Amino acid sequence: MAGTLADTLRPCWDAELARLPGTFSAVLSGLDGPLVARDAHASHYAASTIKVAVLAALLAARARGERGALGAALVHARFPSRTGGRFELSQGDDQDDATWARLGERVELLKLAEAMITVSSNIATDLIAERIGLATVADFLTRADLATELSMERLIGDADAEASGLTNTVTAAGLAALFAGLANDAWLSADDSEVAVSMLARQTHLDGLPAGLPPRVWSASKGGWVPGVRHDVALVRPAKAPPYVLAVCTTSGVAGDAVLALLGRLSAITYQEWTRWHA
Repeated sequence: MAGTLADTLRPCWDAELARLPGTFSAVLSGLDGPLVARDAHASHYAASTIKVAVLAALLAARARGERGALGAALVHARFPSRTGGRFELSQGDDQDDATWARLGERVELLKLAEAMITVSSNIATDLIAERIGLATVADFLTRADLATELSMERLIGDADAEASGLTNTVTAAGLAALFAGLANDAWLSADDSEVAVSMLARQTHLDGLPAGLPPRVWSASKGGWVPGVRHDVALVRPAKAPPYVLAVCTTSGVAGDAVLALLGRLSAITYQEWTRWHA
């Protein structure tokens, strides 16, 4: 087959993205590194994709036996702000009624991690990040050589910190590398990597990249969204081709349903070209 995968896939991406207003980043990666990229290192507000870094940091800290990463956390909704004082999460802005129903009770950290990933729970994320510390998340990202691509400077919902300039950011390159590293046991034991990947395979928001895959194709993914921002990253295991990771980050004024449809098309195009290339 003449040329490279990038020669065939990148023009297909550009045909979908080139005329849209905003910043659109995409990376296709094998488990050993990136293969096709478009604005891979452009920084985007992280939304819920940063929760994957929290999961990886938690599992790494547990493996080191750090006390803060073990046991259970008391469920509460008021958290310390990076700028001083405290802020309160709202259940109405979350998607995890089960954890909110446990206010005042202790819940195992791994159970909170399951909620953080599978239903994108904000309260579970903040409980874990408060327990292990933002410094532990930053330390993991530094150890993984991802600190220039992924950053968590504040808890979810810390509006005062956000207003002061403290934020959470990602790049498509960083998200793709994070997923590939979890898939190939780069930073965690094989067992802990499988815990992470299995959680990501159970997540329930499948209307982005997974929606563009053929039926019954296995994927593990995590999306993130706020107004004007929609990201998704997926590890895909085709039946007759090697696994791959696709990360797409979008910051634009394109309407939510249109962005979801776009993610699905990019996923379908990428799957088609990947499997054709490896046929």
